[in-house]
Amino acid sequence: MIATDTQWRACGPYLAVNASKAGLVDETRLALLLYQRLGDLDATKRKLLQDVLPQRSRSSREGIVERIVSRLARWNPPAWVCQDLIAAATVEDGIDLRALLLVHAARQDRLLYEVIQCLVVPRWRRGEQQIIRADVQHFLDAAESDHPEIARWSRQTREKLASNVLAILHDYGLLTGKVTRRIVEPVVRSNVAGHLERLLLEEGIVPEAVPTHPDWRLWLWDEQRVKSWQIRRDRK
Repeated sequence: MIATDTQWRACGPYLAVNASKAGLVDETRLALLLYQRLGDLDATKRKLLQDVLPQRSRSSREGIVERIVSRLARWNPPAWVCQDLIAAATVEDGIDLRALLLVHAARQDRLLYEVIQCLVVPRWRRGEQQIIRADVQHFLDAAESDHPEIARWSRQTREKLASNVLAILHDYGLLTGKVTRRIVEPVVRSNVAGHLERLLLEEGIVPEAVPTHPDWRLWLWDEQRVKSWQIRRDRK
C-alpha cells in the first residue's frame, strides 16, 4: 500500500544542508543494514548514535543521522523503497546503492537536483566533462535572483556547499576523480532502473510520460536510453 502522506520530492527554497556532509555511502549502508535487523527507525537512530557510527564526536554522528533520515526516511516512502535500498546495501560492490542514493538524495534536495539538471546535464550534452567548484558557485550566483535565500548564506557556506555538492555526486557515481572532477555516466543496472520507473508511476506520472521524465537525467539517461531499457526489460 502507498503511504498517503508521502512527500515524493522536495519543493520550496534551496537549503544549505549539504554544506556539512557529503554522500555518506558507507554510513548509509550501515544504517540500512541495521534497520533491516532492528525493524524500527527510532531504534536504528539510537543504535547509530550510541555505538555503530565510527565518528568520535556525537555532534558529527547526529549530523550524519539527520542527513540519512532526511534523504531516505523523512519523506515517508512506501515500504518497497526501503526494501530495495536494503537489498542494494547487502551487495558488496555498492553499485546499486550509489545509483539509488543519487536518485533519492537529489529528489529530496531541490538544490542538488537542479545542480544536476541545470549544470551537469547540459555540460555533459555539450561534450564537456570537467566540472569544478567555481562552476557550482557560478550556478548559485545565477540562481540568487530566483532564490533570495542564497543571499543569506555566508561566503564560507557557499564554498563548502559547492565543494560538498561535487563530493556527493562523486560519491554517488556521477563524477570521477579526486582532484579533477569529471562527469561520467553512472552504472545503472536494470533492477535499479525499474526502481525509478516504479517510483515515478506511484508518484502519479502517467506511463506515457515516464520515459521523458527529467529524473532519468540524474543518471544522464535520455528518452531513447529509457525506451531501449524498457524494450530489453520487457523481452526477458
